[in-house]
Amino acid sequence: MFAELDVGGLKVRIPFVCRMCGECCRRLSKVIYDPRLDRIYMEDLDFEYFEGIEEYRDFQHPIKVTCPFLRDNRCTIYKIRPRSCREFPLLTGDLGVDCPALRSFKKFLDAFNPDKVIYSLDDDVDPIAIPGIFFELFKSLNPTKDELDAFLRLNRVEKSLNFLTLTKFKGP
Repeated sequence: MFAELDVGGLKVRIPFVCRMCGECCRRLSKVIYDPRLDRIYMEDLDFEYFEGIEEYRDFQHPIKVTCPFLRDNRCTIYKIRPRSCREFPLLTGDLGVDCPALRSFKKFLDAFNPDKVIYSLDDDVDPIAIPGIFFELFKSLNPTKDELDAFLRLNRVEKSLNFLTLTKFKGP
């Protein structure tokens, strides 16, 4: 999951890297639920068995509750987790959870001061060319090792790219 930013006509991708703290699962505000999940969970069925979830995708639970599938800060149905969980927090609009990964992600976005932001769930993309100054800015924000690794999977530093509008940056 990442955000593709347009910064002065150039693109850079900022990763959202979950820290597996379970905070989002302790304060659910949107849940897409399919009753067949119970059977899959109880009988330890394979994902391929589970078809037709799309018909339930708009079912939501408005009450903030702890997810019944959270055990020891880990999702017990991760492989078949609901769409709202897969998209949290970037595409659900649910930014009210005190998520350390989300705080870090917002810090990165703010530092780049983008003209435009597009969110994507697809991490299996070819890296895009970015100027070295973008990489230096990202490093200066003290990313975790996982965040830095994800950044480098999404972006490729290209020394020939120049960035002329450096005044837009809030960073270094």
